[in-house]
Amino acid sequence: MTFGIFGVHPAPGKRYVELVIRWHDSEVRLPDKRPVGDALAIATGLVAGAGPAGPPVPALVELARRFFATQFDVPAGQDADGLLFQYGKAGWLSSPTLVVGMVRQLEVLDAAGAHEAYSQVQLEYRYDLDRDLESAGGFSEWWFPDDGTPLESWLDTVSRSPIGDLLASREPREFLVWHDRV
Repeated sequence: MTFGIFGVHPAPGKRYVELVIRWHDSEVRLPDKRPVGDALAIATGLVAGAGPAGPPVPALVELARRFFATQFDVPAGQDADGLLFQYGKAGWLSSPTLVVGMVRQLEVLDAAGAHEAYSQVQLEYRYDLDRDLESAGGFSEWWFPDDGTPLESWLDTVSRSPIGDLLASREPREFLVWHDRV
């Protein structure tokens, strides 16, 4: 009987390794990264249908931390996997709305290995816009692993965003998890 881990191999064109396990005469390969197509289902599973608990900005930070713990099959590169914290007036909705959210952006490659698009999974609160929220303006900030700032430091900065104090006592109109391809 043979059992053992016989190799950890770099996967061509990827920034992950493949674990190879042999049992008797069979071989199983276990990549340690999930397909980008699974990202929306994973994010949706994190909120378990009830939406995040607690004040919105700390809740978004915790969701982002948990979501980023899942690694996806993206190419090596600066913009291949990152997070965006943003808030501001949403001009595309039928009623005046302030949106505050976290986006995970994952690069998608075509069959030839060239850039095809970005998959963006949005974790988003929506609030009825009033004068106080409108006066908050808008803000957006990206984070990528190669930026030199550790994820925990960036999340700590986001958690102290002034919009958090403004929203802490308000009820959101809705919380959404959705996907876009850009």
